[in-house]
Amino acid sequence: MMQGNAPPIHNWSLATDPDAAICPFQAAAKLHDGPDIFFLPGEAHVRAAGLGGNWVVTRYALQEEILLDPVRFSSHLSIGFSRLVGDSWPLVPLELDPPEHGLYRKVLMPWFSPGKARELSAEIRRLAVTLIDGFRDRGSVDFITGFAQPFPVTVFLLMMGLPPDRMATFIAWEDDLLRGADMPVRAAAAAQIKAFLLDLIAQRRRAPGDDIVSYLIAYELDGAPIPDDRLLGLCFMLFAGGLDTVTSVLGFIFRELAMRPALQAALRADPGIVPKAADEFIRAFGVVNTFRYATCDMDFHGVAIAKGDLIQLPLGLASRDGRMYADPHRIDFGRATKRSLSFSTGPHTCAGMHLARTEIRIALEEWIARVPEWHISDVGQITTATESVWALHHLPLAWAQP
Repeated sequence: MMQGNAPPIHNWSLATDPDAAICPFQAAAKLHDGPDIFFLPGEAHVRAAGLGGNWVVTRYALQEEILLDPVRFSSHLSIGFSRLVGDSWPLVPLELDPPEHGLYRKVLMPWFSPGKARELSAEIRRLAVTLIDGFRDRGSVDFITGFAQPFPVTVFLLMMGLPPDRMATFIAWEDDLLRGADMPVRAAAAAQIKAFLLDLIAQRRRAPGDDIVSYLIAYELDGAPIPDDRLLGLCFMLFAGGLDTVTSVLGFIFRELAMRPALQAALRADPGIVPKAADEFIRAFGVVNTFRYATCDMDFHGVAIAKGDLIQLPLGLASRDGRMYADPHRIDFGRATKRSLSFSTGPHTCAGMHLARTEIRIALEEWIARVPEWHISDVGQITTATESVWALHHLPLAWAQP
């Protein structure tokens, strides 16, 4: 942090705000009443070690400016999972800067293109129908454990060639990695995931399949295999991204629908608006916190930021920025402004966005078609997580039995 005028300092903690249990997005949006950029003291994560804290950027336009500028704002080791285990390999391509980032993004695109999402859509729909038919006649379900987790996670497991019966273990590792009570818990999870992935890579080298890990092992960059550290970084990124984000977004979407029957009614009356509804929900529920390091000393919109400073971008704040969206907390399927940062933007726009959007759209279509009007059966059972990726741990839903 550069010296000079005293920076705006705010000991912000979403986890200790009781309003976050109701809606972390509206609770976090209180920050829009204060400075657009402030310094958050403390070193709660390995990525902030030795820095005394990090900057928090609260506005859509400023977050977008940072995300579009990898020259001044680097992604290198900005998430820090490898540092939890004493290593320095990057998540690939998330923690790579251009031009190397583009090389590895190109490697992944055959698996995450719009065409691939369309190719997978029939299997994704069959999975959604199977899950819903398994609990529909009961008249209730914990949406998170009964649908939001197994739905996208099963798709991920199929792509990785992993056994579905390990799902609970993988989800537990992921939750500890992202939201563990302290750094030792997160480090232990990172070590377990790393060991598992190294063993998986070794297995695929011996016996390749038609999964994405086998594809990455066989891929050649300029006539040579992907280096071991980049291969591990790719697999770790797929693991971290495939087990949580869509689950988290679905939880908030279906809680919103449960609380607002008029939204359900609008979708039932015109299922053709589901794609627009999916985009509006994605806009409203940016669940990811992402980070960048400053590569030089700079004056950034009146704030003196030093080379090496860590900058936090809670994308959920961009989701609810009244300077970008009229009435930002209202879900409006006809909203004219479709732009959002929920999948990031610029070089690091989420590679999995087409698959995620397909999963969200199909989930909405099949629930509307198969489940009567649902509501929250026990508000007291809802638990909200506000670390790394904002999420709901439980969401009990109920409906009239057919």
